Amino acid sequence: MRTLIGLVPCQRYELEGVKKAVRMAISLSGFDLSAMRGKRVLLKPNVLMPVVPERAVTTHPVFFQAVGEIMKEYAKKVVVIDSPNFFALPNALKKTGLMEVAQKLGMEIANNTVTRPLHWDGARRYKTHEISAAFFDADVIVNLPKLKSHSLTHLTGAVKNIFGAIPGTKKAQMHMKIPDPIEFSEYLLDLYGAFLHGFEKPKVLLHIMDGIVALEGEGPGPSGKPREVGAIIAGTDAVAVDYVAARIVNFDIEKIFTIKRAFSRNFGIDSPKDICIEGYDIEKMMIEDFVPSKTSLLKSRFWNFITPALKNLLVERPIAIEGKCTLCLYCKKVCPANAIFTRPGAKVPTFVSRKCIRCFCCLETCPSEAIVLKKGLLQLK
Repeated sequence: MRTLIGLVPCQRYELEGVKKAVRMAISLSGFDLSAMRGKRVLLKPNVLMPVVPERAVTTHPVFFQAVGEIMKEYAKKVVVIDSPNFFALPNALKKTGLMEVAQKLGMEIANNTVTRPLHWDGARRYKTHEISAAFFDADVIVNLPKLKSHSLTHLTGAVKNIFGAIPGTKKAQMHMKIPDPIEFSEYLLDLYGAFLHGFEKPKVLLHIMDGIVALEGEGPGPSGKPREVGAIIAGTDAVAVDYVAARIVNFDIEKIFTIKRAFSRNFGIDSPKDICIEGYDIEKMMIEDFVPSKTSLLKSRFWNFITPALKNLLVERPIAIEGKCTLCLYCKKVCPANAIFTRPGAKVPTFVSRKCIRCFCCLETCPSEAIVLKKGLLQLK
Protein backbone atom coordinates (compact mmCIF):
# COMPACT_ATOMS: atom_id res chain seq x y z
CA MET A 1 0.00 0.00 0.00
CA ARG A 2 1.47 3.36 -1.03
CA THR A 3 1.96 6.06 1.56
CA LEU A 4 2.57 9.76 1.12
CA ILE A 5 5.44 11.51 2.90
CA GLY A 6 5.63 15.29 2.99
CA LEU A 7 9.17 16.67 2.61
CA VAL A 8 9.64 20.42 3.01
CA PRO A 9 12.87 22.42 3.32
CA CYS A 10 13.28 24.68 6.34
CA GLN A 11 16.64 26.21 7.18
CA ARG A 12 16.12 28.12 10.43
CA TYR A 13 14.23 27.86 13.71
CA GLU A 14 12.09 30.91 13.01
CA LEU A 15 8.56 30.35 14.28
CA GLU A 16 6.41 31.53 11.39
CA GLY A 17 8.66 29.90 8.80
CA VAL A 18 8.72 26.60 10.69
CA LYS A 19 4.97 26.72 11.24
CA LYS A 20 4.36 27.25 7.52
CA ALA A 21 6.72 24.39 6.61
CA VAL A 22 5.16 22.02 9.16
CA ARG A 23 1.66 22.77 7.92
CA MET A 24 2.76 22.19 4.32
CA ALA A 25 4.51 18.90 5.18
CA ILE A 26 1.39 17.64 6.96
CA SER A 27 -0.80 18.62 3.99
CA LEU A 28 1.53 16.93 1.50
CA SER A 29 1.36 13.73 3.57
CA GLY A 30 -2.39 13.63 2.99
CA PHE A 31 -3.24 14.04 6.67
CA ASP A 32 -6.43 16.02 7.25
CA LEU A 33 -5.94 18.32 10.22
CA SER A 34 -9.66 18.94 10.50
CA ALA A 35 -10.02 15.30 11.62
CA MET A 36 -8.49 16.38 14.94
CA ARG A 37 -11.26 18.87 15.66
CA GLY A 38 -12.53 18.35 19.19
CA LYS A 39 -10.03 15.52 19.84
CA ARG A 40 -7.54 14.92 22.64
CA VAL A 41 -4.11 15.19 21.02
CA LEU A 42 -0.94 13.83 22.63
CA LEU A 43 2.40 15.35 21.61
CA LYS A 44 5.40 13.02 22.02
CA PRO A 45 8.63 15.01 21.50
CA ASN A 46 12.12 13.60 21.90
CA VAL A 47 13.15 14.62 25.43
CA LEU A 48 16.10 12.32 25.95
CA MET A 49 17.55 14.34 28.83
CA PRO A 50 17.80 17.89 30.24
CA VAL A 51 19.99 19.61 27.65
CA VAL A 52 19.85 22.98 25.90
CA PRO A 53 18.24 22.93 22.44
CA GLU A 54 21.42 24.11 20.70
CA ARG A 55 22.92 20.65 21.27
CA ALA A 56 20.36 19.15 18.83
CA VAL A 57 19.68 16.25 21.19
CA THR A 58 15.98 16.98 21.68
CA THR A 59 13.05 18.27 19.65
CA HIS A 60 13.68 22.00 19.23
CA PRO A 61 11.31 24.31 21.18
CA VAL A 62 10.52 26.42 18.10
CA PHE A 63 9.59 23.29 16.15
CA PHE A 64 7.58 22.11 19.16
CA GLN A 65 5.77 25.45 19.38
CA ALA A 66 4.99 25.46 15.65
CA VAL A 67 3.38 22.03 15.89
CA GLY A 68 1.64 22.92 19.15
CA GLU A 69 0.05 26.06 17.72
CA ILE A 70 -1.25 24.13 14.73
CA MET A 71 -2.71 21.41 16.96
CA LYS A 72 -4.34 24.01 19.22
CA GLU A 73 -6.30 25.31 16.24
CA TYR A 74 -8.18 22.02 16.06
CA ALA A 75 -7.78 19.94 19.21
CA LYS A 76 -9.98 20.09 22.27
CA LYS A 77 -6.98 19.34 24.47
CA VAL A 78 -3.22 19.08 23.79
CA VAL A 79 -1.16 16.97 26.19
CA VAL A 80 2.63 16.50 26.33
CA ILE A 81 4.26 13.21 27.29
CA ASP A 82 7.73 11.66 27.29
CA SER A 83 9.84 9.66 29.71
CA PRO A 84 13.56 10.47 29.99
CA ASN A 85 15.77 7.67 31.33
CA PHE A 86 16.02 8.78 34.95
CA PHE A 87 15.44 12.52 34.77
CA ALA A 88 12.16 14.01 35.97
CA LEU A 89 10.08 15.04 32.97
CA PRO A 90 9.32 18.61 34.22
CA ASN A 91 13.03 19.28 34.77
CA ALA A 92 13.93 17.92 31.33
CA LEU A 93 11.17 19.94 29.67
CA LYS A 94 12.39 23.09 31.41
CA LYS A 95 16.03 22.64 30.35
CA THR A 96 15.13 21.85 26.74
CA GLY A 97 12.90 24.90 26.44
CA LEU A 98 9.73 22.86 25.92
CA MET A 99 8.14 23.65 29.29
CA GLU A 100 8.00 27.37 28.52
CA VAL A 101 6.24 26.61 25.24
CA ALA A 102 3.83 24.17 26.86
CA GLN A 103 2.86 26.71 29.51
CA LYS A 104 2.49 29.50 26.95
CA LEU A 105 0.11 27.38 24.88
CA GLY A 106 -1.78 25.96 27.86
CA MET A 107 -0.73 22.37 27.22
CA GLU A 108 -1.18 19.75 29.90
CA ILE A 109 1.92 17.82 31.06
CA ALA A 110 0.96 14.19 31.49
CA ASN A 111 2.01 12.17 34.52
CA ASN A 112 4.48 9.67 33.05
CA THR A 113 4.75 7.60 36.24
CA VAL A 114 1.32 6.01 35.78
CA THR A 115 1.44 3.04 33.41
CA ARG A 116 -0.84 0.52 31.74
CA PRO A 117 -0.11 -2.62 29.73
CA LEU A 118 -0.52 -2.40 25.94
CA HIS A 119 -1.02 -5.82 24.38
CA TRP A 120 -0.93 -6.89 20.74
CA ASP A 121 -1.25 -10.53 19.75
CA GLY A 122 0.20 -9.82 16.32
CA ALA A 123 3.68 -9.12 17.72
CA ARG A 124 6.45 -11.48 16.68
CA ARG A 125 7.77 -11.86 20.20
CA TYR A 126 7.10 -8.98 22.59
CA LYS A 127 3.31 -8.91 22.88
CA THR A 128 2.86 -6.77 26.01
CA HIS A 129 4.46 -3.42 26.82
CA GLU A 130 4.08 -1.36 29.99
CA ILE A 131 3.64 2.19 28.69
CA SER A 132 2.62 5.57 30.08
CA ALA A 133 -1.13 5.54 30.67
CA ALA A 134 -1.56 8.94 28.99
CA PHE A 135 -1.35 7.26 25.57
CA PHE A 136 -4.59 5.36 26.24
CA ASP A 137 -6.55 8.58 26.81
CA ALA A 138 -5.47 10.20 23.53
CA ASP A 139 -7.45 10.23 20.30
CA VAL A 140 -4.46 11.36 18.21
CA ILE A 141 -0.76 10.75 18.90
CA VAL A 142 1.58 13.23 17.24
CA ASN A 143 5.12 11.84 17.32
CA LEU A 144 7.86 14.51 17.11
CA PRO A 145 11.20 12.73 16.61
CA LYS A 146 14.55 14.43 16.12
CA LEU A 147 16.69 13.30 13.19
CA LYS A 148 19.79 11.79 14.83
CA SER A 149 22.44 9.14 14.37
CA HIS A 150 22.40 6.39 16.98
CA SER A 151 25.20 4.23 18.31
CA LEU A 152 22.97 1.15 18.58
CA THR A 153 20.19 1.47 15.98
CA HIS A 154 22.26 3.55 13.50
CA LEU A 155 19.37 6.00 13.05
CA THR A 156 16.89 7.25 15.61
CA GLY A 157 13.67 8.64 14.23
CA ALA A 158 9.93 8.07 14.34
CA VAL A 159 9.99 4.34 15.22
CA LYS A 160 12.66 4.72 17.91
CA ASN A 161 10.99 7.81 19.43
CA ILE A 162 7.99 5.68 20.43
CA PHE A 163 10.38 3.88 22.82
CA GLY A 164 9.87 6.95 25.01
CA ALA A 165 6.44 5.54 25.90
CA ILE A 166 8.29 3.04 28.11
CA PRO A 167 8.68 4.70 31.52
CA GLY A 168 12.03 5.89 32.85
CA THR A 169 14.65 3.33 33.76
CA LYS A 170 12.57 0.48 32.34
CA LYS A 171 14.08 1.45 28.98
CA ALA A 172 17.56 0.66 30.30
CA GLN A 173 16.19 -2.62 31.65
CA MET A 174 14.99 -3.51 28.15
CA HIS A 175 18.50 -2.87 26.83
CA MET A 176 19.78 -5.36 29.40
CA LYS A 177 17.09 -7.88 28.51
CA ILE A 178 17.69 -7.47 24.74
CA PRO A 179 21.38 -6.64 24.14
CA ASP A 180 21.38 -8.01 20.58
CA PRO A 181 21.01 -5.05 18.16
CA ILE A 182 18.79 -6.92 15.68
CA GLU A 183 16.56 -8.33 18.41
CA PHE A 184 16.28 -4.88 20.00
CA SER A 185 15.12 -3.45 16.67
CA GLU A 186 12.56 -6.25 16.43
CA TYR A 187 11.36 -5.27 19.91
CA LEU A 188 10.96 -1.65 18.77
CA LEU A 189 8.90 -2.85 15.82
CA ASP A 190 6.71 -4.95 18.11
CA LEU A 191 6.14 -1.80 20.18
CA TYR A 192 5.32 0.22 17.05
CA GLY A 193 2.94 -2.51 15.91
CA ALA A 194 1.22 -2.36 19.29
CA PHE A 195 0.69 1.38 18.81
CA LEU A 196 -0.86 0.68 15.42
CA HIS A 197 -3.07 -2.25 16.41
CA GLY A 198 -3.02 -2.81 20.18
CA PHE A 199 -5.27 -0.09 21.58
CA GLU A 200 -8.87 -1.11 22.17
CA LYS A 201 -9.76 2.36 20.90
CA PRO A 202 -7.48 2.78 17.83
CA LYS A 203 -5.32 5.89 17.75
CA VAL A 204 -4.60 8.19 14.83
CA LEU A 205 -0.80 8.46 14.44
CA LEU A 206 1.02 11.37 12.82
CA HIS A 207 4.81 11.66 12.71
CA ILE A 208 6.54 15.01 12.12
CA MET A 209 10.33 14.91 12.18
CA ASP A 210 12.53 17.82 13.23
CA GLY A 211 15.38 17.62 10.74
CA ILE A 212 16.17 21.34 10.57
CA VAL A 213 19.31 20.79 12.63
CA ALA A 214 20.09 17.10 13.07
CA LEU A 215 22.68 15.22 15.14
CA GLU A 216 25.53 13.28 13.56
CA GLY A 217 28.37 11.18 14.96
CA GLU A 218 27.97 9.48 18.30
CA GLY A 219 24.30 10.25 18.83
CA PRO A 220 21.70 10.27 20.17
CA GLY A 221 23.09 12.22 23.16
CA PRO A 222 25.47 15.14 23.71
CA SER A 223 28.43 13.19 22.29
CA GLY A 224 26.90 13.74 18.84
CA LYS A 225 27.45 16.91 16.83
CA PRO A 226 24.76 19.27 15.50
CA ARG A 227 24.53 19.33 11.71
CA GLU A 228 22.34 21.58 9.57
CA VAL A 229 20.07 19.49 7.35
CA GLY A 230 17.12 21.80 6.73
CA ALA A 231 14.32 19.26 6.44
CA ILE A 232 10.87 18.69 7.90
CA ILE A 233 9.37 15.27 7.18
CA ALA A 234 5.76 14.30 7.92
CA GLY A 235 3.61 11.23 7.41
CA THR A 236 1.31 8.71 9.04
CA ASP A 237 3.79 5.83 8.59
CA ALA A 238 6.77 5.92 10.97
CA VAL A 239 8.86 3.53 8.88
CA ALA A 240 8.36 5.61 5.74
CA VAL A 241 9.30 8.81 7.60
CA ASP A 242 12.48 7.16 8.85
CA TYR A 243 13.30 5.84 5.38
CA VAL A 244 13.11 9.34 3.90
CA ALA A 245 15.28 10.69 6.74
CA ALA A 246 17.87 7.95 6.16
CA ARG A 247 17.95 8.76 2.45
CA ILE A 248 18.55 12.45 3.16
CA VAL A 249 21.57 11.75 5.38
CA ASN A 250 22.83 9.02 3.03
CA PHE A 251 22.66 6.21 5.59
CA ASP A 252 22.83 2.57 4.53
CA ILE A 253 19.31 1.15 4.94
CA GLU A 254 20.82 -2.32 5.42
CA LYS A 255 22.21 -1.13 8.77
CA ILE A 256 18.90 0.28 10.02
CA PHE A 257 16.95 -2.75 11.16
CA THR A 258 13.94 -0.74 12.31
CA ILE A 259 13.47 0.02 8.60
CA LYS A 260 14.81 -3.12 6.93
CA ARG A 261 12.89 -5.55 9.15
CA ALA A 262 9.73 -3.45 9.04
CA PHE A 263 9.20 -4.14 5.33
CA SER A 264 8.28 -7.74 6.17
CA ARG A 265 5.92 -6.73 8.98
CA ASN A 266 2.90 -5.68 6.88
CA PHE A 267 2.56 -2.44 8.81
CA GLY A 268 1.48 -0.60 5.68
CA ILE A 269 4.46 -0.50 3.33
CA ASP A 270 6.36 -3.50 2.04
CA SER A 271 9.29 -1.77 0.30
CA PRO A 272 10.67 1.68 -0.60
CA LYS A 273 8.59 1.47 -3.78
CA ASP A 274 5.50 2.03 -1.62
CA ILE A 275 6.78 5.43 -0.43
CA CYS A 276 5.73 8.48 -2.45
CA ILE A 277 7.66 11.62 -1.46
CA GLU A 278 5.65 14.79 -2.01
CA GLY A 279 7.08 18.30 -1.95
CA TYR A 280 10.78 18.93 -2.36
CA ASP A 281 13.15 16.83 -4.51
CA ILE A 282 14.93 14.54 -2.08
CA GLU A 283 17.96 14.28 -4.36
CA LYS A 284 18.58 18.00 -3.86
CA MET A 285 18.45 17.66 -0.08
CA MET A 286 20.78 14.69 0.35
CA ILE A 287 23.91 15.18 2.45
CA GLU A 288 26.67 12.88 1.24
CA ASP A 289 29.03 13.36 4.19
CA PHE A 290 26.63 13.14 7.14
CA VAL A 291 28.60 11.27 9.82
CA PRO A 292 27.11 8.06 11.29
CA SER A 293 28.15 6.54 14.58
CA LYS A 294 31.47 4.75 14.24
CA THR A 295 30.26 1.72 16.15
CA SER A 296 30.68 -1.56 14.29
CA LEU A 297 28.53 -3.84 16.41
CA LEU A 298 28.31 -7.45 15.35
CA LYS A 299 24.70 -7.07 14.29
CA SER A 300 23.76 -10.72 14.24
CA ARG A 301 21.76 -13.29 16.12
CA PHE A 302 25.08 -14.60 17.47
CA TRP A 303 25.69 -11.50 19.62
CA ASN A 304 24.47 -13.16 22.81
CA PHE A 305 26.77 -16.14 22.26
CA ILE A 306 30.01 -14.24 21.66
CA THR A 307 32.30 -14.32 24.69
CA PRO A 308 33.06 -11.04 26.50
CA ALA A 309 36.74 -11.41 25.63
CA LEU A 310 35.96 -11.69 21.92
CA LYS A 311 33.62 -8.71 22.08
CA ASN A 312 36.42 -6.65 23.59
CA LEU A 313 38.64 -7.56 20.63
CA LEU A 314 36.05 -6.99 17.91
CA VAL A 315 33.63 -4.35 19.15
CA GLU A 316 34.00 -0.78 20.41
CA ARG A 317 33.61 -0.25 24.13
CA PRO A 318 32.90 2.95 26.08
CA ILE A 319 35.56 4.64 28.19
CA ALA A 320 35.62 7.94 30.11
CA ILE A 321 38.04 10.74 29.28
CA GLU A 322 39.90 12.38 32.15
CA GLY A 323 39.62 16.15 32.03
CA LYS A 324 36.14 16.09 30.54
CA CYS A 325 34.46 13.85 33.08
CA THR A 326 32.81 15.71 35.98
CA LEU A 327 31.97 12.53 37.92
CA CYS A 328 28.25 13.32 37.74
CA LEU A 329 27.87 9.52 37.43
CA TYR A 330 24.80 9.69 35.20
CA CYS A 331 26.49 6.88 33.28
CA LYS A 332 26.60 4.68 36.37
CA LYS A 333 22.96 5.40 37.20
CA VAL A 334 21.70 4.54 33.72
CA CYS A 335 23.86 1.45 33.09
CA PRO A 336 21.51 -1.56 33.02
CA ALA A 337 24.39 -4.03 33.33
CA ASN A 338 25.95 -2.44 36.43
CA ALA A 339 29.21 -2.33 34.49
CA ILE A 340 30.36 1.06 35.81
CA PHE A 341 31.82 1.81 39.23
CA THR A 342 34.08 4.34 40.93
CA ARG A 343 37.38 3.95 42.71
CA PRO A 344 38.47 6.17 45.62
CA GLY A 345 40.44 9.12 44.28
CA ALA A 346 39.87 8.23 40.62
CA LYS A 347 39.04 11.10 38.28
CA VAL A 348 36.86 8.98 36.00
CA PRO A 349 34.58 6.00 36.54
CA THR A 350 35.77 2.51 35.62
CA PHE A 351 33.97 0.56 32.87
CA VAL A 352 34.02 -3.22 33.25
CA SER A 353 34.27 -4.39 29.63
CA ARG A 354 33.33 -8.02 30.31
CA LYS A 355 29.99 -6.88 31.80
CA CYS A 356 29.28 -4.15 29.23
CA ILE A 357 26.41 -5.08 26.85
CA ARG A 358 27.18 -2.24 24.38
CA CYS A 359 23.79 -0.56 24.70
CA PHE A 360 25.67 2.77 24.92
CA CYS A 361 23.13 4.29 27.31
CA CYS A 362 26.13 5.84 29.08
CA LEU A 363 27.32 7.50 25.88
CA GLU A 364 23.94 8.99 25.05
CA THR A 365 23.35 10.22 28.62
CA CYS A 366 26.72 11.84 29.42
CA PRO A 367 26.17 15.62 29.52
CA SER A 368 29.91 16.41 29.30
CA GLU A 369 30.78 14.44 26.14
CA ALA A 370 33.27 12.63 28.37
CA ILE A 371 32.55 9.12 27.09
CA VAL A 372 34.08 7.91 23.84
CA LEU A 373 34.28 4.57 22.06
CA LYS A 374 37.56 2.68 22.03
CA LYS A 375 38.14 0.18 19.23
CA GLY A 376 38.96 -3.43 19.94
CA LEU A 377 42.50 -4.63 19.21
CA LEU A 378 41.40 -6.68 16.19
CA GLN A 379 39.26 -4.01 14.58
CA LEU A 380 40.35 -2.41 11.37
CA LYS A 381 41.62 1.10 11.95
